[in-house]
Amino acid sequence: MIYSETMLIEDVLGKDGVISKKLGSYELRPQQLDMALTIEKAIEENKHLIVEAGTGVGKSMAYLIPFIFWCVKNNKKVVISTHTKTLQEQLIKKDLPFLRNALKSVNIFADASDDNSHPENGQEDKFDFSYTLCVGGQNYLCLRRFHQAQSQGVFNTQKEFDEFQHIVQWEAHARRGLRSELDFEPSPAVWSKICRESDLCFGKQCSFKDDCYYNRARRKEYKAQILVTNHHLFFANLASDGRVLPDFDAVVFDEAHTLEDIATSYFGIGISNSRIKYMFDSILNPKTGKGLISRLFDSSNASDLANQMSIIGDMEKLLKDAGSASDLFFSEIIEKYGTGNKTTRIREKSTINNYLDKPLSNLFDLLESLSKQVKTEEGRLEIYAFANRCSEINNNIATIMNQDLKEYVYWTEVERKKSRYESYSDTLQLTNKLEPINHKQTRCSLLAAPINVAVEFEKQIFGKTRPVILTSATLSINGSFKYIKGRLGIPVCAKTDTEKPTIVLEQDGLESHITREDDYCEKAIGSPFNFSENALIYVPDNIPDPNQQPEEFKDSIIKHIEDIITHSQGRAFLLFTSFKMLNSVYEEIQDDLEDFTLFKQGDKPRYQLIEEFKTSHKPVLFGTATFWQGVDVPGEALKCVIITKLPFAVPDDPIIEARMELLKSQNKNPFMFYQVPQAITLLRQGFGRLIRSTTDTGVVAILDPRIKSKFYGKYFINSLPDCKKVSDIKDIKDFFDSEHNHVD
Repeated sequence: MIYSETMLIEDVLGKDGVISKKLGSYELRPQQLDMALTIEKAIEENKHLIVEAGTGVGKSMAYLIPFIFWCVKNNKKVVISTHTKTLQEQLIKKDLPFLRNALKSVNIFADASDDNSHPENGQEDKFDFSYTLCVGGQNYLCLRRFHQAQSQGVFNTQKEFDEFQHIVQWEAHARRGLRSELDFEPSPAVWSKICRESDLCFGKQCSFKDDCYYNRARRKEYKAQILVTNHHLFFANLASDGRVLPDFDAVVFDEAHTLEDIATSYFGIGISNSRIKYMFDSILNPKTGKGLISRLFDSSNASDLANQMSIIGDMEKLLKDAGSASDLFFSEIIEKYGTGNKTTRIREKSTINNYLDKPLSNLFDLLESLSKQVKTEEGRLEIYAFANRCSEINNNIATIMNQDLKEYVYWTEVERKKSRYESYSDTLQLTNKLEPINHKQTRCSLLAAPINVAVEFEKQIFGKTRPVILTSATLSINGSFKYIKGRLGIPVCAKTDTEKPTIVLEQDGLESHITREDDYCEKAIGSPFNFSENALIYVPDNIPDPNQQPEEFKDSIIKHIEDIITHSQGRAFLLFTSFKMLNSVYEEIQDDLEDFTLFKQGDKPRYQLIEEFKTSHKPVLFGTATFWQGVDVPGEALKCVIITKLPFAVPDDPIIEARMELLKSQNKNPFMFYQVPQAITLLRQGFGRLIRSTTDTGVVAILDPRIKSKFYGKYFINSLPDCKKVSDIKDIKDFFDSEHNHVD
């Protein structure tokens, strides 16, 4: 009898399994085995699966093992897509190498009753599988553009040139040609000129194709059975009609609670004044004289000097006109939709003239004409690429201005950086002249995105690939998957195996025309951690309402924060819902916290803040959205998470506003159907920063009084782990005192 995959999974994850023999400290986690068997069943039945796995289940091993066996036995390929870089690195550097080494002794093709059995599908007796990390093409050095930069000089400042020289030294011994291999972060001005760009890649026609870093990676990707990537690249692959990743047979979305937001950005379109200016300067920079045209039509490539000068002169004039048109176009947008830093919804077709239409069309025509005069095929391909960029930008402008995409939301974003010499109070005064924009100081973008991605999700993902596994620690709302299903186009189906009673406040399921209820299965698996003993939830009384008494609320939470972190000896995350509140509290509290080491989001890169936090004396980190999820600080370094406000999304955000309007038009309460479930998910993520191992202990403080005073507060409380809940600061003191005494 051939070993079943069930037996193999148990043999790997069981009490006396392969992993337990490799790890002396291995502890059997029934929840992990349960998840692995559930995924195995979904694979066997060819069904999609939603599986919530509480913190500590070990979900990466739970989905890797059944898919490794499936891929090897059936010559299949699976994509593992994550949200955070941290999880990708864990999979590539830790989990997959460990499993590959541990499973080499396992022969899943062997027949235990037949000594003469042979492996199927030409497999060797020694079990093995292949995997690789897939990253976006712009992360790779392009050898053609790199050597072009060396020989022709494309940099505008000494600083850029010096930075490039460091890259030259690195390239001499680079392994994969990845930006992440550098010992410094290259500036966009430099890297953008030497990295791979899809429309500037010549493929088989490139003279560097044999040594190409990207080609090497692609060859490895085509051979690999396990492809690890992130959600951004996965949706970039969808947006490019599958040109970014090799064909695959199944998908695992880890950290699946982030999918809707990421998918929304990739199904949308956008243009900006800075992007347009970058394209113009890449064609021919008026200040430096460098760019595509001067490089292709120098004296050695042009038929004569007069022709060379004529081409460059014509291009300079056309680019000057196009630049002036761009300045006028975006200046009018800023004038109409707001100066300073502002996001404004565009509710109707704009009355602003599209001054860029004719200049971009003329630029396209000139580039197309010039392509016929270029001597090399590579040169022609480069010109075609920039011509197509002009056409794409022009089409996107027209689409957004005319609001051609149905069920999309349209908006503009103005980001204006304040210089030492100017004030935000200054406004742009339009005259009959073309008013220039300071592109280094003002970025203006026009954007469009779908209001609802559910239809695209079902059509492009669930309807094309099977199985698709969605997993995270925070997929359910009060024991139900209805909300996530409604957002991602999954028909509402059978009752979930949950640990808590369902409170129905979530979105109804999509009326599906591609997939059916029977195509999906679902399961909720609780955490193995003992939250009731290891964690405390503190919700104080008598805190003013943040909406009705904002200043009193701020003063009150500052007092509570100081008291809490005194008892916890720092070792705390302070999570805010806005930078404004974060900065305001930080400014008022920092002088009172001289004994603590304070970290504030924005002062340093996130990874650096986390690493310094782990090793500092009495650390306190002030963070917003990016620190609510995807941050792992196990052990004694983090003992307290303070949530200052319930994380409701800003209701005037264009996408959120449009989604709420859509729900209202369907006679649904947008607050209860969208805002509350969304906030609950983020609150659960924030809570999850605290307990990261079986030995972790600590306090989660929720300082928003609405969790007690409002009717919807119970939904938030019911979504959190079953912990002791207190309202007296003395209970926090006693909690940490008992821990200290226990350690002593």
